[in-house]
Amino acid sequence: MERYTEDLKIWLLALAHRDLSDKDILKGFIKYYVLFDFGIGQVVNDIVFHTMYGTAGVMNAKESITRVLNQTIQK
Repeated sequence: MERYTEDLKIWLLALAHRDLSDKDILKGFIKYYVLFDFGIGQVVNDIVFHTMYGTAGVMNAKESITRVLNQTIQK
């Protein structure tokens, strides 16, 4: 199964631009990263090397994923 699909690219775009709900962030992170044994570092690598969203996109993505994961484990 290929991981880097059009759906992943769309998810990364929305993540980098803060256009996802918390539920969609968590769902996408699990689907595109956790199930492939990757973590937040790979999200950063994918944004840096496969997109042109820049530092702001990386920071938005990293902050959003970290926030959602922290909220999830505290519930």
